Amino acid sequence: MKLKTVNTRISCPNCGQAAEVAVDCRWCHYPLIPSRAAIKDTVAPENAKSVKKLIDNFFTAALIVIIAVLALLHISPDYGIYVVRSGSMTPAIRTGDIIITGPSEGFLSREVKPGTIVTYKRGKELVTHRVESMDGDKLVTRGDALEEADPWQVNISDVIGTYLFKIPYIGYLPYFARTRLGWFLLILLPAAVLVGLLVKDIIKEAFKP
Repeated sequence: MKLKTVNTRISCPNCGQAAEVAVDCRWCHYPLIPSRAAIKDTVAPENAKSVKKLIDNFFTAALIVIIAVLALLHISPDYGIYVVRSGSMTPAIRTGDIIITGPSEGFLSREVKPGTIVTYKRGKELVTHRVESMDGDKLVTRGDALEEADPWQVNISDVIGTYLFKIPYIGYLPYFARTRLGWFLLILLPAAVLVGLLVKDIIKEAFKP
């Protein structure tokens, strides 16, 4: 097995004489190799920056994917995104959760049967409850937190979607944003931070040598 040989001959930047890679030039004694500590101090910050940049890119990409998926689900007529405003389905679904529903027949959807959580129209309201029993096209539903079934039957044609998954407590943000504290924390503070970062970059570029 042959080992690669490394060319250890360089030109001294001080006197220009050919020299072997060593601590000092043998002609003028100019230091040719920085100390290990200096090399470590130079490489470590670069590695730290690379790791931080990789982490930032990962979270940015994940956030973009989540926003894109939610936007597509919102645009699609077969899928829905709703904010839960009651605790009748606790603990499966809590007040403030955002739920995503899909059609009963689809790639991600679930068949309507006893045990399935469905969202259906009742007058001008939307109700999300679990199917307790079925009789043909008629459904009997009940909230998990309620002791008795709903005192009405639901036509299967009124079901607009079956429950797919939830995003916990995000539904509180629109209500929180309407308060003074919420307006400051969710709107003004992020905007101020963004403006500060932009100004910092502009100043940095302006005074860049």
